[in-house]
Amino acid sequence: MKDKKERFLSLFKEYESKIYNFIYRMTQNDADAEELTQEVFIKVWDGLDEFRSDSSVGTWIHRIASNVCFDFFRKNKQNDRHEPLEMKDEYLYDAKLPSVEDTVYKENMAECIRKYIMGLPEDYRAVILLHDIEGFKNSDIADMLGISLDTVKIRLHRARGRLREVLSKECQVLYDKNGDIYCEPKKGTKT
Repeated sequence: MKDKKERFLSLFKEYESKIYNFIYRMTQNDADAEELTQEVFIKVWDGLDEFRSDSSVGTWIHRIASNVCFDFFRKNKQNDRHEPLEMKDEYLYDAKLPSVEDTVYKENMAECIRKYIMGLPEDYRAVILLHDIEGFKNSDIADMLGISLDTVKIRLHRARGRLREVLSKECQVLYDKNGDIYCEPKKGTKT
């Protein structure tokens, strides 16, 4: 029991903030993120003896977190409040974008984009957050979400397409010289 407690405390120390941040990005609610993070680590404690190292422990914990989020969304039916978005395959580039050095500007633009990411259906949101924000590989995401690698690729493609679609309607989408995306609300739209 002492060994399990030490392993758990080590995992909690290493992953608690990462899991909280992931869940917060999914829910956009501090109280929900705290509660769901606790639920994740209760499940980690309960499953620690059965963990067989078929995947990395980080992948295993993120899979638990993803499942907890999806269960939360199903219970609360948060997806019903979002209108489905149509997907287009066009890409938006603005070669005239000047070099952006102002950190405040970048943070405001990131917040703008984050708002639209939250409007995506949760299965698309999870994939785009895990890949583009958390930096996980597609194969790790497949393990975390319990889906095939092809499904991850499809969801990522569709999520990016839907995000581009909504951004093209609501924002002027810009890319800097490093390929980082920024959005600026179009005149007459609210963020």
